[in-house]
Amino acid sequence: MAESAMSAKKSGSIGLFGAVALIVLGGLIVYGVQLAMASGAAVRGASAASPGSQGLAEAVSKDDPERVRGAIKAGADVNAAMLSDKPGREGMTPLMHASMDGKPETMRALVEAKAKLDQRTDDGRTALMYAAGWGDAAKVKLLLDAGAQSSARASDGWTALMWAAARGEPASVKALTAAGADVNAANKWRQTALMAAARIGSVEKVAMLLEAGASATATDINGETALSIAAQNEAPAGVLQALVKAGAPIDGGDADSVTPLMKAAERGDTDQVATLLALGADPSKKDKPNGWTAKDWASKRDDDKGRAVVKAIEAR
Repeated sequence: MAESAMSAKKSGSIGLFGAVALIVLGGLIVYGVQLAMASGAAVRGASAASPGSQGLAEAVSKDDPERVRGAIKAGADVNAAMLSDKPGREGMTPLMHASMDGKPETMRALVEAKAKLDQRTDDGRTALMYAAGWGDAAKVKLLLDAGAQSSARASDGWTALMWAAARGEPASVKALTAAGADVNAANKWRQTALMAAARIGSVEKVAMLLEAGASATATDINGETALSIAAQNEAPAGVLQALVKAGAPIDGGDADSVTPLMKAAERGDTDQVATLLALGADPSKKDKPNGWTAKDWASKRDDDKGRAVVKAIEAR
């Protein structure tokens, strides 16, 4: 009976060992299959990537046109999106990267290799938009001369001209308008390039856009004109004068009937207030929500700037 019990115990031990062994073996098999699948995927990924693509990305990042040509000659796909750890650069091609922060020579090497001029990122931006907003006029001209669409729109409606007006060089604005860019194109908020230039207070860009036919009476979704936008920012007198001369309504209110004079008064900007009054702004106009005049808007500041504006209005 003891022998029988020992046999049973031995048999049970072997069964337990066998079960554990099978579990371990099964795990090894699964791991091996997963490893093989991963290796296969890596091989497929490597074969899917064009030869020289990593070299092209490095060459563009280092802004080296000769290395760019060499990588393209080695078979790199000139239109494949580059990987980047920088936010906002998803889906950007080598040409877009070069347009943003490279040299024209690097861009030229890509253009000569038939890079697609109007390829878009996921949000619809093109190389010309990056050149206009973050590059310089030389890059903008290079792309325009190569045939890039001057009035292409991103998903939010922004154009290269809007980017040039908002943050680019005046020469880029000039190049785009000369190439026939739609000067009155509006984004999804109905904002135009002129509004962008007025917001940053660029007398030069505002003058260029007006000369190219930009509308000074256009309004955005809030009912604001370029003059209204200029007045709620620190635009100099030259911007206000150019816009009024071009037909911007001096007392044109936004959706709440807040006029440019009220906006300037609310900011405590005595220079803008004086300029607007000299241009014919009416200080007796009242807004809709409160029935306030420009003087009321200044008074509610209850500070030295506000009091200075009140004096300027009263002295009119």
